[in-house]
Order: sequence, then C-alpha cells, then structure tokens
Amino acid sequence: MTDECKAIINFLNCDYELFSNEEEKIISRFNELTAQGKENGFYPLIIIPSDTLAETLALFNEDNDIEEDTPEGVAAYRQTVIEASNEIDAPAFLSARLDEYLDYNEGYDIFGQFEQSEPQNDLTFYMLANGSCTEVIIAKIPAKNPWEIAAWIPMGGFNECPTPNEQAAVFRYWYEKYGAVPAVVTLDIWQMKLTKPPVTDEEAEALAKEHFAFCCDIVTQGCETIRRLASVLRSSAAWYFWWD
Repeated sequence: MTDECKAIINFLNCDYELFSNEEEKIISRFNELTAQGKENGFYPLIIIPSDTLAETLALFNEDNDIEEDTPEGVAAYRQTVIEASNEIDAPAFLSARLDEYLDYNEGYDIFGQFEQSEPQNDLTFYMLANGSCTEVIIAKIPAKNPWEIAAWIPMGGFNECPTPNEQAAVFRYWYEKYGAVPAVVTLDIWQMKLTKPPVTDEEAEALAKEHFAFCCDIVTQGCETIRRLASVLRSSAAWYFWWD
C-alpha cells in the first residue's frame, strides 16, 4: 500500500477496499457496493489517492485543531462540518455565486445556445489514465446521509472551490432535488451519480446555472457556455466538477 493510501485510510477510519488502477473492475465493484450499502448503512466512495490529497487531510487536522491520528478528534470535526452545513441556504449560496460569476463574465455570451448532446451516465476515469495513480480506494462511508460524505473527505476552500460545509449544504440540496450522491473524489474533483436528472431544456438550464455557480471552471475552462452544459446535463445520470 502506498503512503498516501495509508494516510487517507487512517484519516477515514472506516471499512474500505483497495484496487489496482483498473477502471472496469472498480466501477463494477462500486455498483455492487452501492446496492450493498443500502442494506448495510454505508455509501461507497471512490477515492483517487495522491500526495496532495493526503497532505490536504493532514492540513485539515492542523487547521481545525484535530489531534492527529485520533479518530475521536476527526469524528468531532466531521460533526462540526455537518452542523455548519445545516446553517447554509444552498439555493441562496448558489444564487449569490452565480450573480458574481455573471458579473465577472459580462460582455461575453456565457449562456450560449442549446446543442444536441448525448447524456453522460457513467463516471469519468480519464484522470486515472496518466499512470500517476497505481492504487484506488473504495471507502465504505458509514454516513447517515449521502451529503455528509463531503465532511469525510474535506477537500476544497481553494481557487473558488467551496469549503466542505458549503459542499455538504449543496450536496444535500441536490440530493433532495435530484437524488444526487457523491461517488468519486480526488484532490480537486467531485463526481456524483443521480437518480432524478432534469429532462427538459428549462430544467437543465436551471441546473446548469447552479453547476456553473458551484464550479465555474467546468464552463469557463470546459464547455464554454451554460446552455452547452445544460445540453449535457439533460437526462444525464452522472455529474462532474473540477477546480483548477
């Protein structure tokens, strides 16, 4: 086991399975564990380990006065994040960020036009293809609610990436509205699976605005316009967020 895997597993302090970098096997097992988790009280989370992610978790220990390698201290921190997320009005949070990003992109047609697009229903593993990751963790997160997963792997708070409590608040809102559940995390990526995707252009555009507000890079450094993003989100069962 790599040092970064050991550090992440120690931080989580929950059941897990370790895999070599084999996409088909990982996805197959993730799907099996998703079904098992419904019966056994856990949510599977695919974690792509890295030195930076392990260092980030160590910094969260220090920044939040968590006694290193103490499960009780980390558990108390998670509860703090969850409680803080309950105080956040997710729609208002996203609306304020949307206004900010629209102002920043004034003069550019950030909305664009709808296009024909195939829905995205599968998790995206291209970030594993570069060979830098030799092991992948599927953690069995024993959270009461799926949005609490954001408190278990506290990445964020950098380069416009929301903080863990903001992520948890938004994930809760999206779970209640779309059945969205976090599925994959890296040092700068979240992927989610959902059961109730938008099916009309109007619904997809409203969601695309929220995605842009949550993670502007997927538009400004990705699909370029909100309606092009909406074209992909329409009927899609998988979401992708990335912060530069």
